Amino acid sequence: MTGPTSQCRIDNTTRLRDFVGRKVETERAERRRRRQQQGLARSPGRFRAAAGDGDDRGRLAGLACMFSTSILLQILACALYNNWWPMLAALMYIIVPMPCLFFGDGSTRFLSSGEGGAWINAAKFLTGASAMGSLAIPAILRHAGLIETGAMFIEFTSFFILVCTVLCFHRATLEEEW
Repeated sequence: MTGPTSQCRIDNTTRLRDFVGRKVETERAERRRRRQQQGLARSPGRFRAAAGDGDDRGRLAGLACMFSTSILLQILACALYNNWWPMLAALMYIIVPMPCLFFGDGSTRFLSSGEGGAWINAAKFLTGASAMGSLAIPAILRHAGLIETGAMFIEFTSFFILVCTVLCFHRATLEEEW
């Protein structure tokens, strides 16, 4: 099996591997150059994975921590005051992404585009209305005297962290494919 055809196959495989390796390095260098132009150069120390050369695991871990913190605050708002009415706002967290799934093809790209027909505009409206509902429910419950002021502010903080998580995810998906 060490004939000329097997040697040719090995040479072609090696050439292909070298070509792909050079292409990947070129793409990484291009991304690095774009980040430096935008002022997003590599950060020193342990945060290198989150801002590094395309390491999506760090970004994904950061988004997961932010989302988990939001849900933890949601539960704490209920548990600290021994009142589970604030969990009504958690229902809105489930409803918020539904228009994206049904009308936006599961992507958040349509939210920032100016184009679209009636269905896309309906999805934008429903997303905004359900997001405002997430803010309104704790305020209405506080006004009705069903929850404490502290629980309302914890709910607002939870919502703020959740919105930051969604915005970071949206920005990351616009930058490059994961």
